[in-house]
Amino acid sequence: MATLTEKGQVVIPARIRRKYGLIPGTKIDFVDNDGCIRLRITRPVPASTVDEGFGMIRCTDTGRPRRLSEFDPAAMVARKQR
Repeated sequence: MATLTEKGQVVIPARIRRKYGLIPGTKIDFVDNDGCIRLRITRPVPASTVDEGFGMIRCTDTGRPRRLSEFDPAAMVARKQR
């Protein structure tokens, strides 16, 4: 059982999320079947591993340790606009 929040949100129980592989970013749809609301997974997001992300960020060797803030997408866009 779940309770609807003021914002119209509801928490899907952990056992259901695990059973159906529902992870953040999973697309779902709500279907009205004659007074019964059905939740349908429209495009499951496959789980990824760290190895799959290898090489996604390219950087040149600056000879110094990199800071995490240097990889912030918003900061990268701001640097390109300068």
